[in-house]
Amino acid sequence: MKLSVLLEGISFGAGMPDKAAGSKEITGIAINSKKVKKGYIFIAIPGFKKDGHDYITEALNNGAAAVMAQKSVPLPEGIIRIMVQDCRKELAVICRNFFKNPTSKIMMAGVTGTNGKTTSVFLLDSIFRSAGFKTAYITTVNARIAGQPLSFDRTTPDSLDLNEFFSNCLLKNVNTAAMEVSSHSIDLHRVDWLNFDYFLFTNLTQDHLDYHENMENYFTVKNRLFAGSDRSLFGGKAAAVNIDDYYGEKIAAFTDLKAITYGINNPAATLNAKDVISSIEGIDMMVSLKTSFSMDGAAGWKHGGLRVKSSLCGHFNVYNILGSIGISILAGIDPNKILDGIQSMHGVPGRFEKINTGRKINAIVDYAHTPDGLDNVLKTSRSLLPEGGKLISVFGCGGDRDAKKRKIMGELSANIADFTIITSDNPRTEDPEAIIRMIEEGFISAGDKKYIKITDRKEAITAALEMAGPEDIVLVAGKGHEDYQEFADKKIHFSDQEIIREWGGV
Repeated sequence: MKLSVLLEGISFGAGMPDKAAGSKEITGIAINSKKVKKGYIFIAIPGFKKDGHDYITEALNNGAAAVMAQKSVPLPEGIIRIMVQDCRKELAVICRNFFKNPTSKIMMAGVTGTNGKTTSVFLLDSIFRSAGFKTAYITTVNARIAGQPLSFDRTTPDSLDLNEFFSNCLLKNVNTAAMEVSSHSIDLHRVDWLNFDYFLFTNLTQDHLDYHENMENYFTVKNRLFAGSDRSLFGGKAAAVNIDDYYGEKIAAFTDLKAITYGINNPAATLNAKDVISSIEGIDMMVSLKTSFSMDGAAGWKHGGLRVKSSLCGHFNVYNILGSIGISILAGIDPNKILDGIQSMHGVPGRFEKINTGRKINAIVDYAHTPDGLDNVLKTSRSLLPEGGKLISVFGCGGDRDAKKRKIMGELSANIADFTIITSDNPRTEDPEAIIRMIEEGFISAGDKKYIKITDRKEAITAALEMAGPEDIVLVAGKGHEDYQEFADKKIHFSDQEIIREWGGV
């Protein structure tokens, strides 16, 4: 692609490249100097740990023909320099141009919120497939293009990976996609210029305050998807919004998008769940749509509502199902196809995942790593206990992340679980025992002594299983689908599911 075409829409810093440079053919884009090939443009992004400007020489040695930078750096004669104020921001523009705006040819649903994103994307993908679409999705668990698995190293990949992903989707004739949209990806311009059709807002609770500092900043970033001022940047035709959530109410009140709201027994909601029965076997509920709501997708909804059944269980999954139904109605999907899609989605790895222990012990693994997430899975687990059963909680908190939530999560487990084993999560560069002591403050505050501390996560899980009886539930929270554990100097293979199955001889 000619450089002049690649740079269309760029906000230049200190002047534009000359016309002669504009005719230069650019063969690819790289933000990692090691991935540069002959004829590439290298984008020097200042990262949180490393600065791309320090790797320009390596990029040039590997064949870069042009460099985009936001700092003044010396370049050899013949190398094209593009100066901008924000390389991250302009990367999104360049990637859109290079891959010819692939998301403009795909029906796109973006799911944002603190909890429930992954399950909601899995539900949407199942519904879309039931409706006959050829699909792709991106989640923290995995990503797929037309059924073929892929993986990324963050919740929402950078704009280069995303545009390449969706370009590959078109090669596979994919016409519909769902993806998680994290607050980091919005703030760091990773999803700029993706052409979304629908947005789903699940909820907003304490998380990522190490990055956002406070809840209002966190909300402001999320709300950009729903604010009219950024409509050209993110696209968007309509949204499904959880108005049982405080921040969801704010979004619904001010968004410029056509919104379908949802809740549980909420008279203000467009979409409501009633007569909810939740057990270890799943969810059975009536879902009603206000007759005043007018769209093509609403035509098949019966006056009294539709009975929805799912093998997912838990109060929080009622919301995930409702949100997915909302997006599906907005997309004009037949109600019977929606019901089929929900019933055929049997679960998500590491999301309230029931593990066969082989020894008649009930074990559940969940990714809950926020106060709200832990509160939800603890309460759901307790609601599933038979009379006389005990809830045994095993969890820790990640290092180098929001430290304010640790005491809160300790207090939650102290108040809801019958017994807790505080353990290590991903300590990263922090001392795992120091993290455990911060969690323990919540137990001390709650006046609860029904806990022990076992730093080694494998030993902690095993101890919980050994003390459990057939009527009890062992909830192992925090890591969910992850198959690794991060320390200051290493990253090792570790899977909560594997530890449980190994203990049971499965």
